[in-house]
Amino acid sequence: MKDEQLQTALMVARAAERCGLWQSGDWPGLAVELLLADFHDPEVAELAGLPRSVTGWQTDPLVSSLYERYDVHAATADDAVGLLGRLMVTDLHARPANVSSPMIRLLARLAPPNYEAELATQCFNCEEYLDCDCVVVDRSFEAELENIQPLQLPDGVVQVLVRPLRGTLPVTQPLHGH
Repeated sequence: MKDEQLQTALMVARAAERCGLWQSGDWPGLAVELLLADFHDPEVAELAGLPRSVTGWQTDPLVSSLYERYDVHAATADDAVGLLGRLMVTDLHARPANVSSPMIRLLARLAPPNYEAELATQCFNCEEYLDCDCVVVDRSFEAELENIQPLQLPDGVVQVLVRPLRGTLPVTQPLHGH
């Protein structure tokens, strides 16, 4: 089970990287959480010892080795968004958001600049109208998104992985108007 969870965590990090949400400096924090969750791997331990100011020159060989060992391949845009959606559902179950339709708002952030992922683009198109009366937004869409299968990862790992995207949510409910 541990190997599958580590593979899942690596897949999520690679998906976040694909969507421009994961930087070299994010690896040490994830590696620390993985060690705290008893994922013992030499590359994970080495990543945990690196500073936040690390560059890809230092992380890329370690991360490539992990990707190869745990059979983590680059995801398509749709697969990356789907995996990040599962991550966000997992996090929202533990830490609800202070705004309406958090899944639509979060997944909408994954659409630009190329609008490659269908789900992210659909959320992007809905998001503009969440806080106004111009167009009626189908609220069942948010409920459908919230029913995506959550990931089976330790909470600390989820928090580190979701941090770059969760930080894009408004802290309070936006004003109603357009």
